[in-house]
Amino acid sequence: MKMTKGIMIGIIFGFGLSFCISFIYMLIAQGLAGGITSLFGESWLYYATIFPFILTFAILGYYFAKRENVSNKMFWLLSLTSALFITLYTGTIGALFGEYVIRGGSLRTFTAGGYTGVNVEGVLVWGTIYAFILIPLTTPLARLLIQAFFELLKKYNVSD
Repeated sequence: MKMTKGIMIGIIFGFGLSFCISFIYMLIAQGLAGGITSLFGESWLYYATIFPFILTFAILGYYFAKRENVSNKMFWLLSLTSALFITLYTGTIGALFGEYVIRGGSLRTFTAGGYTGVNVEGVLVWGTIYAFILIPLTTPLARLLIQAFFELLKKYNVSD
């Protein structure tokens, strides 16, 4: 029962967090680009982040429900792997999926030459590079978010 509760809380937490992080990222990016032109920004970003956040926090909810205590070293290791997975997925597969959904994806958008209108190779290469370059920034942020999630689970008696 605790594991199911941990997974459900993880799914809800991941969904809410993906929306909040995407919104904050969009506000910062628009501000740096010269001004906020749209309140919710590009919707492909929300599609790109929803799956990795939900999956990551569902797995963490399952993991924390099985553990009585988690060491500081394990928190940092979980933060590193979670941050790398989320940024790598969001910057590559998530960005391509978001663009596919936004552009009205159908089988006709795929041709013998690949996905038309999007530089797939560039997205895959540079998304991977950015994911590894941003590890020093994303890991501490992930550590804070995972710690907050762990405290939330303790509050709801999922993790002892």
